[in-house]
Amino acid sequence: MEELMYYVWQQRLFSSIVTLDETPIEIINPGVRNLDAGPDFFNAKVKIGNMVWAGTVEMHVKASDWFKHNHHKDRAYDNVILHVVLTADAVILRPGSSEPIQTVLMRIPQEVMQRYQTLTASQPYSFSAIRCAQRIPEIPSIEVTAWEDRLAADRLEAKVHRVRDLIEDRKESWQEALYVILCRSLGTGVNSDAFERLARSLPYSFIQKHLDQPLQVKALLWGQAGIIPPELSRLQQEYDFLRAKFQLTPMHPSVWKRSSLRPLASPENRLHALMLLICTHQDLHNEILEAKDILSLQKIFIIPKFIGVQTANSLIINAAIPIIRAYGLWQADDEICERAFDLLVQLPAESNRYMDYWLKAGVPIRNAFDSQALLQLYREYCEPHKCMNCRFGCWFVRNKE
Repeated sequence: MEELMYYVWQQRLFSSIVTLDETPIEIINPGVRNLDAGPDFFNAKVKIGNMVWAGTVEMHVKASDWFKHNHHKDRAYDNVILHVVLTADAVILRPGSSEPIQTVLMRIPQEVMQRYQTLTASQPYSFSAIRCAQRIPEIPSIEVTAWEDRLAADRLEAKVHRVRDLIEDRKESWQEALYVILCRSLGTGVNSDAFERLARSLPYSFIQKHLDQPLQVKALLWGQAGIIPPELSRLQQEYDFLRAKFQLTPMHPSVWKRSSLRPLASPENRLHALMLLICTHQDLHNEILEAKDILSLQKIFIIPKFIGVQTANSLIINAAIPIIRAYGLWQADDEICERAFDLLVQLPAESNRYMDYWLKAGVPIRNAFDSQALLQLYREYCEPHKCMNCRFGCWFVRNKE
């Protein structure tokens, strides 16, 4: 409910704001939403009676929530100029003094409240978290496009941020960062954490010394993963030698999940594919940066019998494109930066259960740019039910059916 209050306050959708003592009040500026710790809005300006106040605003469903949230013990709330509530069931004093904080009642129009309650109502028989699915066709296409553009950018930016963190962690080695991201992407969700753990425990610099000897690279990957079967004694001997050379500690085989995997997605097959990929393309980072279109990237990632088109496209989306975008930003090269988005548009849309939800809701999915945007929307807004942080949800609350 507080999320609705924030939106109503920002958009001035309230029917009235009333002080408890009926002093006239004017909202000059609702302020800026604070997404960090502290009061809900800062830089607000209100006129109460003949006095203009500037500062922060806090909102609660009930005034007594102030104490429930321990704001009375937090000096960050000293400069709150207005406490906006739906129910005034307590008197709130400023932290560290006996001065009361001005509390006002927000009155939300009944139709706005009804639309919000319809949007957030529990749907126990729905397999999808998209609560607004039936009304999505009502949204103007310009609204949908604008929101999808932002969502796709946010999702790519999160991946770019991860690349930056890896660059710092891997001593500014782009090859090491690409290797970790590529390993994680090969895990396809089920084994992503295990693959990343493998990459972090077996640096690419160790593998790089043996790229001209695929058997030793395979021994390093399979041995470090703890999955060399007893019958492959030669491979185990190679790993034992390399393990002593690099002072490695292998992973326990129990970390790998297998029950729901297709044979091609098994850890053994994915690690064999990784061996073929990095041994065949020994300057993989630069090859990715030089690729101008999707066909060029697919030629790099497709490995007959091991990596098909769909998996290659997934690696391009989750590893290659974030590396391209991050490198473009690092070099301040607009052409490289924009190429990342162009490549997403060139790729076909992903096919998974999330996209099935959106297609059933009548949302067109033309390419990977759209599917990445809708995946971001589902995971960051629909699944956690953050409807009032979503442009679709806000549109439904603001507009009649």
